[in-house]
Amino acid sequence: FYPSDPKGQYEMQVKELRNGRLAMLAYSGIVTSAVLTQEKWPFFDVVLSAVAKDDQGSAFCGAAANRQGPRTACRVSSSKSLPFLPKPQNLGNMVGGEAEFDPLGFSDLIDIKWLREAELKHGRVCMLATIGFVAEQYWQLPGFDAAPDALQAIYVAPANATGVLLFLAGYIESSSYGGKITMLDMFEGDGASRAPGDLDFGKRFLPQDKAAADDLALKELTNGRLAMLAFSGMVHHNLIVKGPLFPLFPEGYTGPQGSWDLDSVAGALNSGRMGL
Repeated sequence: FYPSDPKGQYEMQVKELRNGRLAMLAYSGIVTSAVLTQEKWPFFDVVLSAVAKDDQGSAFCGAAANRQGPRTACRVSSSKSLPFLPKPQNLGNMVGGEAEFDPLGFSDLIDIKWLREAELKHGRVCMLATIGFVAEQYWQLPGFDAAPDALQAIYVAPANATGVLLFLAGYIESSSYGGKITMLDMFEGDGASRAPGDLDFGKRFLPQDKAAADDLALKELTNGRLAMLAFSGMVHHNLIVKGPLFPLFPEGYTGPQGSWDLDSVAGALNSGRMGL
């Protein structure tokens, strides 16, 4: 079903890209409609029921017929960062929870301490990964060969070194919590009093003042979030240009037009690996 000529392939890829963008917008609109109306499909049949009547409040902030303090009620019940969504109820005691950002409601379904543990862990790993991703292009450890780009480093690294790295990562992961690594048991028993992300490592370098310590924790959290986005961008960059991170646009680069030789359905069709 995939065109064999480059022009036809390029046109189909453009159509897929445009339809994907439209689908993302459409899905966002569906979710927003469901949140605002608090109803199931079809949303438009119930929009009028969401508008305030004389004897009831509205599902929309500031639209209530009873005008006695609707703005204050809206502030209390709505998220600060996303005023059109309800305020998350389980972020109050968390550093960074002041933004009240949880659009998908994960904190209502999963232990917030486990979620914060996972967020901090991924953020710390990505902060190290962004440094390593850049450094690998210019410097390698003794005994390691250089790779065309950082994504290929795993294929040129010695197998025993990769095995040792995986073993150490697994050992640290399991031993840090006494073998309790799931959301069901990580913060039970002795772990109930442990703050998320606290591995009892380097704590003597933290400020003694609680406000200063919270400020430092917030900086770690925000930098970790930025690093997760940055690392994702680096990986996608190398996949698209099929080369190293720098220069951002290799000499003679004309874009990914007509060539998506990735491990994907489109890539398999394009290269003929699926026999079609």
